[in-house]
Amino acid sequence: MLNRLAMQNACRLWRDYLHYFLTLCVTAALMFSFHSLLFSKDIYEMMHYGENGELSSAGTMLAAFLSVSTAVILGVAAWMMNYMTGFILEKRSREFAIYLLSGMRKNQIAALLVKENAILGTGALFASFPLGCGLRQALFFLFYKSVGKHYQFSAESLQISLPALLLTILSGGICFAAALLWNQKKFSRMEIIGLLHMDRQNEKVDERKNVLWKGLFFLSAGNILFLYFLIFSGKISKWTAILEMTALVFTFFFFYLGLSGFLMKYVRNRGRLVYKKEFLFLIRQFSSKIRNTCFVLGALSLLFMFALVGSSLAFMLSDYQNKQLDVEYPFDIIIISEDTETDFSEEEKLIEENIMPKELFKYCVYQNGTSEAGDWLYLNLNVFSDRDKDPVMAEGRRAAAYYDHDVYMGITDYNKLRNMLGLKPAVLRDDQYLIHVPNRIYQEIRDKAAGLEESLPIGLAFAGFQTEGFAQNGHNGTDCLIVVPDRELAQMNQYFSLMAVMAEGGVPERLSDELYALAGKTRGYDELADYIRIGTETLFLMPASIQVKSREVLELRFLMSALSFPLFYIGLVFLCVSFTVLSVQQSSDVDKYKFRYRILYLLGMGREQIRRTLAKQMFFYYLCPVILAAAVSAAFVIYVGRQFVVYTGIHTPGALYFGISLGGFLGIYVLYFGLTCFYCRRNICTD
Repeated sequence: MLNRLAMQNACRLWRDYLHYFLTLCVTAALMFSFHSLLFSKDIYEMMHYGENGELSSAGTMLAAFLSVSTAVILGVAAWMMNYMTGFILEKRSREFAIYLLSGMRKNQIAALLVKENAILGTGALFASFPLGCGLRQALFFLFYKSVGKHYQFSAESLQISLPALLLTILSGGICFAAALLWNQKKFSRMEIIGLLHMDRQNEKVDERKNVLWKGLFFLSAGNILFLYFLIFSGKISKWTAILEMTALVFTFFFFYLGLSGFLMKYVRNRGRLVYKKEFLFLIRQFSSKIRNTCFVLGALSLLFMFALVGSSLAFMLSDYQNKQLDVEYPFDIIIISEDTETDFSEEEKLIEENIMPKELFKYCVYQNGTSEAGDWLYLNLNVFSDRDKDPVMAEGRRAAAYYDHDVYMGITDYNKLRNMLGLKPAVLRDDQYLIHVPNRIYQEIRDKAAGLEESLPIGLAFAGFQTEGFAQNGHNGTDCLIVVPDRELAQMNQYFSLMAVMAEGGVPERLSDELYALAGKTRGYDELADYIRIGTETLFLMPASIQVKSREVLELRFLMSALSFPLFYIGLVFLCVSFTVLSVQQSSDVDKYKFRYRILYLLGMGREQIRRTLAKQMFFYYLCPVILAAAVSAAFVIYVGRQFVVYTGIHTPGALYFGISLGGFLGIYVLYFGLTCFYCRRNICTD
């Protein structure tokens, strides 16, 4: 009997809370597809290298970030399930009171509730598998493409990963069990009278505190403006950041209490909108709703903010991956040695055994015992802006970034390398020199470049800057290469020996490990204590005396994907969870809305006007947490975007990344809003 009743109730829940069911399906499908990444054999091989199968740093980050994101998703999913279970319990409280009155025991009702949710969850899990398999194929295709690999669709690729499936089931089961146990404990303390009045209880706030609430609204808005002031004035420090982050947490929750009080005060003061069409009705409805759900709206705004910031960061990483990797690694292979007598004969032989070199060039860079260029960059680049506040830290960064002496190169060798890269040759007279710097450095110093020219005691005329990608992360200088006529090199000492290679066709990634083995080094470890320096591009690049482009790009693409994919994953689930709660909040009040709009209809409001008013009411409620989240997240993205420009040279404004994220965000917003609007119209605007 109870099983049949549980099945009937579960079917009713499916119809009444379709948004919730769909979000459970989407969440389970996303979890399954991302868990499949962790247990994929091909990706496992990408994450490991060498004969001993050591886990690469990018592979470690992928496993770590996916594990952390799964834990975050579990927490949010458990919160959503707990909220929805409590919400449904509140809406069905009179039904449960009738069960008690009819003679059922509390443990029977609790068992009934468990069975209903088990049926609903199991149904969502099974319904998510086809979607999850489709998402898995799409995710693998995008992941392989992001790391520069080709993904082959095959019968083997369609096989379901059993460990991923079990982990998804276990994760969903833990969330459901936690939500049911919490609400079962709450239900066990309820009596019949409490259940009968439970659906009338809400987050009550004393009407007499409207003045205080209004103050909270202005205080919250002022805090958001203060955040923008800190960002645009550049006055962010460690302590101001901590204080502002703490204040923002309170802002998210107090904002809605304040907005409710502000609107109530506006109505009492008979503002102009009160007398225009249906605005009095909308303002009263809106202020009442946000007052009763202020803490839920605050939590949703936080989720929206994390989703927008996370997806914007993911787009930044994707942009770096698409634009900057070829700039940072222009040569297929480049090797540097501090032994200026080496001829790289063994390395050349190994390279020729594995690839067909198109061009191979051995050369030297020089130094004259001075470091004026490095000194000037240290005093003028933003990355060393804390040199006065924390000179020890700044000097440490400089020592890791720059060689002890400035790096020089002859014009003949310089033009040979430019020819290998397909660049036009540079022209120098015998009394001229030029400076080659990365474009990100030039964009920062171009307005004060005269100081760099004057700081160099070369005795030659300055011929200008070159800014193309030129392997300046430790090989052809670090951030700065000074090119002089060949005759000037006679007065200098050889600094390093190098060999640059451009290949016909591709270069196998394993060649990197073989070259390191030939040099008696371990890739990624010995470099940290070696002579190699890397410049100020330290956000993603690591020191490497032997650079094989295919391997370095694969590692960096893998690293970018390890960061961006979990961010997209978290953002998408956060959006779905947040919009589900908003939709259920609106859909659950259909009976109240029906009564109120019935009165408006009897007072003379037409059907079409009722439809428009209903759409406006839901639009305002949906838009409120979105606007607050967008206002705060835009500030964070703009700030991070500025730092991204400084450290990477990608001159795409942070506002563009935010705009792309917000556009995708609004696409999901329109979908959920449309479903909710259709459901409410169908149930309210009837005869």
